[in-house]
Amino acid sequence: MEYSEIGKELEIYTNIDYIGKGFPTILPNGSKMIKLLEQMIEEEEEKRGYMTVKTPSVSRAEIYMIEDRWKIKKKEIFKIGNEENEDTIVLRPYARPFHCSIFKQKQYNYKEMPIKYSETSSVFRDESSDEIDGLNCIRQCTFSDASIFLLPEQLEEMLKESVELEQIFMDKLGLNVEFRISNWDTNNKEEYIGTIKEWDNAIKLMKKVLDDKKIPYLEANDAKIYGPSIGIYYNKKLLAKIEIDFEIIHRFDLKYIDKDGLEQFPVYIHRQDIGSYESMLSILIEKYKGNFPTWIAPIQCTIIIEYDEYLEYAEEMKNKLRQRGVRVEIDIAGESIENRIQKAKKICTPYIVVISRKEYNNNQVSVFRYGKEETKKYTMEEVMQKFERRKGYR
Repeated sequence: MEYSEIGKELEIYTNIDYIGKGFPTILPNGSKMIKLLEQMIEEEEEKRGYMTVKTPSVSRAEIYMIEDRWKIKKKEIFKIGNEENEDTIVLRPYARPFHCSIFKQKQYNYKEMPIKYSETSSVFRDESSDEIDGLNCIRQCTFSDASIFLLPEQLEEMLKESVELEQIFMDKLGLNVEFRISNWDTNNKEEYIGTIKEWDNAIKLMKKVLDDKKIPYLEANDAKIYGPSIGIYYNKKLLAKIEIDFEIIHRFDLKYIDKDGLEQFPVYIHRQDIGSYESMLSILIEKYKGNFPTWIAPIQCTIIIEYDEYLEYAEEMKNKLRQRGVRVEIDIAGESIENRIQKAKKICTPYIVVISRKEYNNNQVSVFRYGKEETKKYTMEEVMQKFERRKGYR
């Protein structure tokens, strides 16, 4: 079964014809997964001093003309109206120039560096109808982007931090990824922006960070003209990227004050954490076939009662579990208890709690763990203790 069929069966997303091709609708289960992914990223970044920003979804085209990528990118940018000048209103295709604009609003001292921004935002790209593919190539998607403005001597430290964050994200998602350094084409160095010294130093530090962490990596001469990058790939597909941009800081005339009181250009790192959230959903659906790691399962526990008279008992358990952060629901559908158990198993619910007459009379419940044949009986208090101990369920 393809991920699109599984995704719809698990009620993660759907496509509605009259909404339009390339605009999938994310359903409650998928929305919960995206929220959990976002929390994972934001919690790790906040630990490291990132400041959350929120930039507009629409703007004048001038911001992309300052960046000087309008001619290259304009085919994928949604424009409101037929004009093409600096006052043309466009939908945001990416967040990087907005972060540079925020940095420019304040004069930073070298002691304040690095300055680290993070943002989760919707972006819009006018993809060709022929290229649109489920959740992988769509016209509106959501990204978490990080922008780091730093001193030249902080480059190794910030590259290391970015690589460590990517390892944390990919490990938690259970994805076995490959790293690849994108360098310039040594036969055409004159086409690239930045000095030979800047490129050589950046590549040297990228290799050092990966070598120090014993991460194997590939190399390719396919960097963008504005700077080298470290790409993170899953099944040959680019998921995330850590890239240095030697051009944009000059286009926006970004400066900080050094220890001698002089204005200097910072180094700029842009990181795209896990690709688009929609594309990540498709990867997780395809990899786990619905049997997601418990922490990201949209429903972690389903309580099934045999008779309506047990509903009050089930509600008490549900409320206690929710207080512990467990995502739990009660299935009171008018079906047999066996059918409801099979339905919960079909959508790979990690925990199924059954309250039948025998369990109710003994002040117990039966607990099924997905993927295990064994069924165990617990008191309500024992169930609470079990979830309290299992920190991985969140």
